Amino acid sequence: MSDSYGRILGGQILLIICCVIYTVWWCLSYRPGVTVNRIGGLRGALLLCTAAAGLTGTFLSIFGINSLPKGNSQISNGMICITGIIAYIALLILTRFCFDRPVTTELVLITGWAVLELCVVNAASGAGLLTASRLAAMLAVITAAVLISLILYVLYYRMDDWRAFYMAAVPLITEAVSMAVINILIMLC
Repeated sequence: MSDSYGRILGGQILLIICCVIYTVWWCLSYRPGVTVNRIGGLRGALLLCTAAAGLTGTFLSIFGINSLPKGNSQISNGMICITGIIAYIALLILTRFCFDRPVTTELVLITGWAVLELCVVNAASGAGLLTASRLAAMLAVITAAVLISLILYVLYYRMDDWRAFYMAAVPLITEAVSMAVINILIMLC
């Protein structure tokens, strides 16, 4: 395994840890009918750990992506980022005005995660770390995770409190599992 991919893998592991800690924080902080300080004490520590793992994982992944040999990438990661910004704006407008869904941080997290994972897969493919079938499998995994996240994002305020509480954790789980699958597939090549 190259040092570059090792950085990506380390970043992805930190992002998986981020998802796990964020899920624990969510379960403690947003249980229906419980009014608590969501940022003090243990909750504050969990939120700080979530942010630290998420930011460090993101930067480590980006550093690894940028240090992989460019090779045969079909599309630039810059174009993926620009497309991600356009997709975010389109989704913001669509979810706010067509689905009457208040805009929250989760939409940024969903689109930002998708962009990062597409850049990981694109860079790994360009560096020759993927077969065509594994690339297709990874794109399918990312697409499924994003669709699940967006559907639950739109439905969140339409669900009863308990269902919304449980369903809000699903995207964190699907994205953590997606990152694990993607990185296992890359390591198997």
